[in-house]
Amino acid sequence: MYCPNLAGLPDSLEHLSSLLSLAVISCPLLECLPEGLKHVKTLQSLEIRSCQRISDLPEWLDSFASLRTLAISELPNIKSLPVAVRRLTKLQHLSIQECPHLQRRCQKERGEDWWKVAHVPHKYISSSQQQ
Repeated sequence: MYCPNLAGLPDSLEHLSSLLSLAVISCPLLECLPEGLKHVKTLQSLEIRSCQRISDLPEWLDSFASLRTLAISELPNIKSLPVAVRRLTKLQHLSIQECPHLQRRCQKERGEDWWKVAHVPHKYISSSQQQ
């Protein structure tokens, strides 16, 4: 989804009961993901990129029990990852790029959020791949 003038997403996304993949790209006015999205249990891939006003990821992120891929990039205002990421047990691929706070906090074995992402087999954080 590329919508530079989009300021919000409808909660009615919860009715997309077969949604497998969602990419929210270049939505500079978007401040958060809609709460209705947490009811989409089929989501396997989520990408959020270039949404400068998003300042945190929701704690209900773990409601995506089928999520295998999470890509976060160009979100400079996100300060940390929610604990919910640790509960994404099917998550296989995590990519964090151009998110300075997250890059620092997710540094292998020493970042404050490392324990939240350590279980993910394939991690690409900033410009160094960590496996």
